Amino acid sequence: MVHKHWKSDDRLIRFFAYGSVVSTYILIVIGGYVTTSNSGLGCGESWPLCKGAVLPSLNNPEVAIELTHRLFNSVVGVFILGLAIVAWTRYRKASNIVLLSTTSLVALVVQVVLGMVTVTTSLNPIVSDAHLALASAILAIVVANAAMVRNLTLRAAQLQQ
Repeated sequence: MVHKHWKSDDRLIRFFAYGSVVSTYILIVIGGYVTTSNSGLGCGESWPLCKGAVLPSLNNPEVAIELTHRLFNSVVGVFILGLAIVAWTRYRKASNIVLLSTTSLVALVVQVVLGMVTVTTSLNPIVSDAHLALASAILAIVVANAAMVRNLTLRAAQLQQ
């Protein structure tokens, strides 16, 4: 359903909020495939490089799978960072959105570090499980934030009518 009364400013925060949800979900699915295909060490134990290179040879499927997971994280990063910036600059009064946006950004940074530790500890099961648990928490945070953004923008549209 298209809402004619949404402001163009609202489109930007909705873009980043909804993009955060979709991209985070996709990244978790890719991460699951990394695990089930035994590709977790496809790039070796080097991080952030893969097989010691920025762009390694992709002749090994495990390398391609692991590298896809690492690179897709940047897509999630763009959405979550964009959401935080928009929340901080345009929606300061919506404290719940600012809090959730900031929390998701901090959690993503911790998640990247945890991903590095996962690789550099040769997929230690405790670290790997913590990596999945934090990914699930980030998904919950961005879903909650997207719901808050939707409610805020719908309320604003209803007030304008």
